[in-house]
Amino acid sequence: IKKCTYLIYFKEPPSPTRTSTSKMASDTPCLRTASGPATSAEISNLMNLMQGMAADVASIKMDVADIRGNLETLGQRVSNVETKTGRLGGRMDDHEARLAKVEDDLAHQTRYTGELWDRVQDLEDHSRRNNIRVIGIPEGVEGSGLSDPTLLLSILRECLSLGETESIEVERAHRTLGPRPPPDQRPRPIIAHLLRFQDRERILRLAGELHWIMIFPNMSRELAAQRKLFTPARRRCMELGIRYVLQYPVVLRVTVNGRQLKFKDPEEAIRELNRIPDQNRREEDLQP
Repeated sequence: IKKCTYLIYFKEPPSPTRTSTSKMASDTPCLRTASGPATSAEISNLMNLMQGMAADVASIKMDVADIRGNLETLGQRVSNVETKTGRLGGRMDDHEARLAKVEDDLAHQTRYTGELWDRVQDLEDHSRRNNIRVIGIPEGVEGSGLSDPTLLLSILRECLSLGETESIEVERAHRTLGPRPPPDQRPRPIIAHLLRFQDRERILRLAGELHWIMIFPNMSRELAAQRKLFTPARRRCMELGIRYVLQYPVVLRVTVNGRQLKFKDPEEAIRELNRIPDQNRREEDLQP
Protein backbone atom coordinates (compact mmCIF):
# COMPACT_ATOMS: atom_id res chain seq x y z
CA ILE A 1 0.00 0.00 0.00
CA LYS A 2 1.44 3.35 -1.03
CA LYS A 3 2.10 5.60 1.87
CA CYS A 4 0.72 9.05 1.36
CA THR A 5 -1.09 11.78 3.17
CA TYR A 6 -4.54 12.77 2.00
CA LEU A 7 -6.21 16.01 2.87
CA ILE A 8 -9.92 16.37 2.35
CA TYR A 9 -11.28 19.86 2.74
CA PHE A 10 -14.11 22.08 1.59
CA LYS A 11 -13.71 25.52 0.20
CA GLU A 12 -15.28 28.50 1.92
CA PRO A 13 -18.92 29.12 1.09
CA PRO A 14 -19.25 31.21 -2.09
CA SER A 15 -20.76 34.59 -2.15
CA PRO A 16 -24.36 34.94 -3.18
CA THR A 17 -23.41 36.66 -6.39
CA ARG A 18 -21.72 33.57 -7.82
CA THR A 19 -23.53 31.31 -10.22
CA SER A 20 -24.98 27.93 -9.33
CA THR A 21 -22.36 26.18 -11.45
CA SER A 22 -19.57 27.69 -9.47
CA LYS A 23 -21.48 26.89 -6.28
CA MET A 24 -21.77 23.19 -7.22
CA ALA A 25 -18.13 23.07 -8.13
CA SER A 26 -17.18 24.67 -4.85
CA ASP A 27 -19.27 22.12 -2.84
CA THR A 28 -17.42 19.13 -4.39
CA PRO A 29 -14.70 17.84 -1.98
CA CYS A 30 -11.13 17.91 -3.13
CA LEU A 31 -8.70 15.11 -2.24
CA ARG A 32 -5.12 16.33 -2.06
CA THR A 33 -1.83 14.72 -1.18
CA ALA A 34 1.33 16.27 0.09
CA SER A 35 2.53 16.53 -3.48
CA GLY A 36 -0.72 17.81 -4.91
CA PRO A 37 -4.22 16.66 -5.90
CA ALA A 38 -4.78 12.86 -5.62
CA THR A 39 -5.20 10.84 -8.77
CA SER A 40 -8.10 8.48 -9.42
CA ALA A 41 -5.86 5.43 -8.89
CA GLU A 42 -4.83 6.64 -5.49
CA ILE A 43 -8.42 7.33 -4.60
CA SER A 44 -9.41 3.85 -5.73
CA ASN A 45 -6.61 2.26 -3.67
CA LEU A 46 -7.69 4.28 -0.66
CA MET A 47 -11.31 3.17 -1.08
CA ASN A 48 -10.24 -0.46 -1.42
CA LEU A 49 -8.07 -0.14 1.68
CA MET A 50 -10.91 1.37 3.66
CA GLN A 51 -13.30 -1.33 2.48
CA GLY A 52 -10.77 -4.04 3.47
CA MET A 53 -10.32 -2.41 6.88
CA ALA A 54 -14.11 -2.27 7.33
CA ALA A 55 -14.35 -5.96 6.40
CA ASP A 56 -11.54 -6.83 8.85
CA VAL A 57 -13.21 -4.85 11.60
CA ALA A 58 -16.52 -6.60 10.91
CA SER A 59 -14.74 -10.00 10.98
CA ILE A 60 -13.00 -9.08 14.25
CA LYS A 61 -16.34 -8.07 15.74
CA MET A 62 -17.86 -11.41 14.70
CA ASP A 63 -14.91 -13.29 16.15
CA VAL A 64 -15.18 -11.34 19.40
CA ALA A 65 -18.91 -12.11 19.51
CA ASP A 66 -18.18 -15.81 18.93
CA ILE A 67 -15.51 -15.79 21.65
CA ARG A 68 -17.89 -14.07 24.01
CA GLY A 69 -20.57 -16.66 23.28
CA ASN A 70 -18.08 -19.50 23.77
CA LEU A 71 -16.97 -17.99 27.06
CA GLU A 72 -20.56 -17.77 28.24
CA THR A 73 -21.16 -21.39 27.21
CA LEU A 74 -17.94 -22.43 28.93
CA GLY A 75 -18.98 -20.56 32.07
CA GLN A 76 -22.32 -22.38 32.08
CA ARG A 77 -20.56 -25.70 31.66
CA VAL A 78 -18.17 -24.92 34.50
CA SER A 79 -21.13 -23.99 36.69
CA ASN A 80 -22.86 -27.25 35.79
CA VAL A 81 -19.70 -29.22 36.51
CA GLU A 82 -19.27 -27.50 39.86
CA THR A 83 -22.88 -28.27 40.71
CA LYS A 84 -22.47 -31.91 39.70
CA THR A 85 -19.16 -32.08 41.59
CA GLY A 86 -20.87 -30.80 44.68
CA ARG A 87 -23.54 -33.44 44.27
CA LEU A 88 -20.92 -36.13 43.70
CA GLY A 89 -19.04 -34.94 46.78
CA GLY A 90 -22.22 -35.27 48.82
CA ARG A 91 -22.84 -38.71 47.38
CA MET A 92 -19.25 -39.75 48.10
CA ASP A 93 -19.63 -38.64 51.70
CA ASP A 94 -22.88 -40.57 51.91
CA HIS A 95 -21.25 -43.68 50.42
CA GLU A 96 -18.29 -43.41 52.80
CA ALA A 97 -20.65 -43.14 55.76
CA ARG A 98 -22.58 -46.17 54.54
CA LEU A 99 -19.36 -48.11 53.98
CA ALA A 100 -18.17 -47.29 57.49
CA LYS A 101 -21.52 -48.45 58.88
CA VAL A 102 -21.31 -51.69 56.88
CA GLU A 103 -17.79 -52.33 58.19
CA ASP A 104 -18.95 -51.75 61.76
CA ASP A 105 -21.93 -54.06 61.23
CA LEU A 106 -19.65 -56.69 59.70
CA ALA A 107 -17.26 -56.51 62.64
CA HIS A 108 -20.19 -56.81 65.05
CA GLN A 109 -21.67 -59.74 63.15
CA THR A 110 -18.29 -61.47 63.01
CA ARG A 111 -17.83 -61.04 66.75
CA TYR A 112 -21.38 -62.18 67.42
CA THR A 113 -20.97 -65.19 65.13
CA GLY A 114 -17.79 -66.15 66.99
CA GLU A 115 -19.63 -65.95 70.29
CA LEU A 116 -22.47 -68.09 68.93
CA TRP A 117 -19.98 -70.65 67.61
CA ASP A 118 -18.30 -70.81 71.01
CA ARG A 119 -21.68 -71.40 72.62
CA VAL A 120 -22.51 -74.16 70.16
CA GLN A 121 -19.16 -75.82 70.84
CA ASP A 122 -19.71 -75.50 74.57
CA LEU A 123 -23.17 -77.06 74.29
CA GLU A 124 -21.82 -79.92 72.19
CA ASP A 125 -18.97 -80.59 74.60
CA HIS A 126 -21.33 -80.42 77.57
CA SER A 127 -23.56 -82.97 75.89
CA ARG A 128 -20.50 -85.27 75.83
CA ARG A 129 -19.46 -84.69 79.43
CA ASN A 130 -20.54 -88.20 80.44
CA ASN A 131 -19.10 -89.91 77.34
CA ILE A 132 -16.02 -92.08 77.15
CA ARG A 133 -14.20 -93.48 74.13
CA VAL A 134 -12.95 -97.04 74.50
CA ILE A 135 -10.28 -98.25 72.05
CA GLY A 136 -9.00 -101.80 71.69
CA ILE A 137 -12.09 -103.98 72.03
CA PRO A 138 -12.07 -106.48 69.12
CA GLU A 139 -14.79 -106.48 66.52
CA GLY A 140 -17.45 -109.15 66.79
CA VAL A 141 -17.57 -109.58 70.55
CA GLU A 142 -21.04 -108.06 70.48
CA GLY A 143 -22.30 -111.22 68.79
CA SER A 144 -22.33 -113.11 72.08
CA GLY A 145 -25.92 -112.08 72.68
CA LEU A 146 -25.11 -109.20 75.04
CA SER A 147 -26.15 -105.67 74.23
CA ASP A 148 -23.47 -103.05 73.85
CA PRO A 149 -24.08 -101.34 77.25
CA THR A 150 -24.10 -104.65 79.09
CA LEU A 151 -21.00 -105.87 77.25
CA LEU A 152 -19.09 -102.68 77.91
CA LEU A 153 -20.06 -102.65 81.57
CA SER A 154 -18.87 -106.23 82.01
CA ILE A 155 -15.55 -105.41 80.31
CA LEU A 156 -15.07 -102.32 82.47
CA ARG A 157 -15.79 -104.24 85.66
CA GLU A 158 -13.33 -106.94 84.67
CA CYS A 159 -10.54 -104.63 83.49
CA LEU A 160 -10.82 -101.91 86.09
CA SER A 161 -11.42 -104.24 89.05
CA LEU A 162 -14.72 -102.61 89.87
CA GLY A 163 -16.75 -104.27 92.55
CA GLU A 164 -20.21 -105.58 91.97
CA THR A 165 -21.53 -103.21 94.59
CA GLU A 166 -20.31 -100.14 92.70
CA SER A 167 -23.25 -98.86 90.72
CA ILE A 168 -22.02 -97.79 87.28
CA GLU A 169 -24.79 -97.37 84.77
CA VAL A 170 -24.17 -97.20 81.04
CA GLU A 171 -27.13 -95.63 79.27
CA ARG A 172 -26.00 -96.40 75.71
CA ALA A 173 -22.93 -97.59 73.87
CA HIS A 174 -22.14 -98.06 70.19
CA ARG A 175 -19.18 -98.17 67.86
CA THR A 176 -18.27 -95.18 65.75
CA LEU A 177 -19.99 -94.88 62.40
CA GLY A 178 -18.20 -96.45 59.48
CA PRO A 179 -17.74 -99.78 57.72
CA ARG A 180 -16.49 -102.71 59.72
CA PRO A 181 -12.71 -103.04 59.24
CA PRO A 182 -10.96 -106.28 58.28
CA PRO A 183 -9.64 -108.50 61.09
CA ASP A 184 -6.03 -107.36 60.54
CA GLN A 185 -6.87 -103.68 61.10
CA ARG A 186 -7.59 -101.65 64.20
CA PRO A 187 -11.14 -102.11 65.55
CA ARG A 188 -13.55 -99.20 65.68
CA PRO A 189 -13.76 -97.30 68.99
CA ILE A 190 -16.79 -97.66 71.24
CA ILE A 191 -18.57 -94.51 72.40
CA ALA A 192 -20.37 -94.98 75.72
CA HIS A 193 -22.63 -92.55 77.57
CA LEU A 194 -22.65 -92.96 81.35
CA LEU A 195 -25.47 -91.89 83.58
CA ARG A 196 -23.31 -89.97 86.05
CA PHE A 197 -20.34 -87.70 85.52
CA GLN A 198 -18.63 -89.07 88.65
CA ASP A 199 -18.55 -92.55 87.08
CA ARG A 200 -16.85 -91.15 84.02
CA GLU A 201 -14.18 -89.44 86.11
CA ARG A 202 -13.54 -92.60 88.12
CA ILE A 203 -13.22 -94.74 85.00
CA LEU A 204 -10.79 -92.25 83.42
CA ARG A 205 -8.74 -92.19 86.63
CA LEU A 206 -8.49 -96.00 86.75
CA ALA A 207 -7.87 -96.33 83.00
CA GLY A 208 -4.20 -95.39 83.41
CA GLU A 209 -3.47 -98.90 84.71
CA LEU A 210 -4.86 -100.66 81.61
CA HIS A 211 -2.63 -102.11 78.92
CA TRP A 212 -4.69 -103.73 76.18
CA ILE A 213 -7.50 -101.16 76.00
CA MET A 214 -7.42 -97.38 76.22
CA ILE A 215 -10.14 -95.10 77.54
CA PHE A 216 -10.31 -91.39 76.71
CA PRO A 217 -12.87 -88.64 77.22
CA ASN A 218 -15.14 -88.05 74.24
CA MET A 219 -15.16 -84.47 72.92
CA SER A 220 -15.68 -82.56 69.69
CA ARG A 221 -12.98 -82.38 67.04
CA GLU A 222 -12.48 -78.65 67.51
CA LEU A 223 -11.96 -78.99 71.26
CA ALA A 224 -9.68 -82.00 70.77
CA ALA A 225 -7.57 -80.00 68.30
CA GLN A 226 -7.28 -77.10 70.77
CA ARG A 227 -6.28 -79.41 73.62
CA LYS A 228 -3.74 -81.14 71.40
CA LEU A 229 -1.83 -77.85 71.09
CA PHE A 230 -0.86 -78.23 74.76
CA THR A 231 0.92 -81.56 74.15
CA PRO A 232 4.43 -79.99 74.06
CA ALA A 233 3.68 -78.14 77.32
CA ARG A 234 2.48 -81.34 78.98
CA ARG A 235 5.62 -83.17 77.87
CA ARG A 236 7.72 -80.37 79.28
CA CYS A 237 5.88 -80.71 82.59
CA MET A 238 6.66 -84.42 82.65
CA GLU A 239 10.32 -83.70 81.90
CA LEU A 240 10.45 -81.18 84.74
CA GLY A 241 8.62 -83.54 87.09
CA ILE A 242 5.94 -81.02 88.05
CA ARG A 243 2.25 -81.63 88.53
CA TYR A 244 -0.17 -80.41 85.89
CA VAL A 245 -3.77 -80.85 84.81
CA LEU A 246 -5.51 -79.88 81.57
CA GLN A 247 -8.88 -78.64 82.68
CA TYR A 248 -12.03 -78.14 80.64
CA PRO A 249 -12.21 -76.69 78.11
CA VAL A 250 -8.57 -75.74 77.39
CA VAL A 251 -6.83 -74.55 80.54
CA LEU A 252 -3.46 -75.89 81.68
CA ARG A 253 -2.85 -75.61 85.43
CA VAL A 254 0.68 -76.17 86.68
CA THR A 255 1.90 -76.35 90.28
CA VAL A 256 5.44 -75.01 90.73
CA ASN A 257 6.89 -74.80 94.27
CA GLY A 258 3.41 -74.66 95.77
CA ARG A 259 2.37 -71.91 93.37
CA GLN A 260 -0.30 -72.55 90.75
CA LEU A 261 0.05 -71.19 87.24
CA LYS A 262 -2.77 -71.07 84.71
CA PHE A 263 -2.20 -70.97 80.94
CA LYS A 264 -4.70 -70.58 78.12
CA ASP A 265 -2.11 -70.05 75.40
CA PRO A 266 0.14 -73.05 74.58
CA GLU A 267 3.03 -70.86 73.39
CA GLU A 268 2.97 -68.85 76.59
CA ALA A 269 2.93 -72.07 78.59
CA ILE A 270 6.03 -73.34 76.76
CA ARG A 271 7.88 -70.05 77.33
CA GLU A 272 7.14 -70.03 81.04
CA LEU A 273 7.96 -73.71 81.48
CA ASN A 274 11.30 -73.31 79.72
CA ARG A 275 12.28 -70.75 82.35
CA ILE A 276 11.78 -73.28 85.13
CA PRO A 277 15.03 -75.13 85.94
CA ASP A 278 15.02 -78.88 85.47
CA GLN A 279 15.03 -80.51 88.92
CA ASN A 280 16.28 -83.86 87.61
CA ARG A 281 19.18 -82.24 85.76
CA ARG A 282 20.08 -80.20 88.85
CA GLU A 283 20.20 -83.39 90.96
CA GLU A 284 22.44 -85.07 88.38
CA ASP A 285 24.77 -82.08 88.43
CA LEU A 286 25.02 -82.27 92.22
CA GLN A 287 26.12 -85.94 92.16
CA PRO A 288 29.89 -86.54 92.24
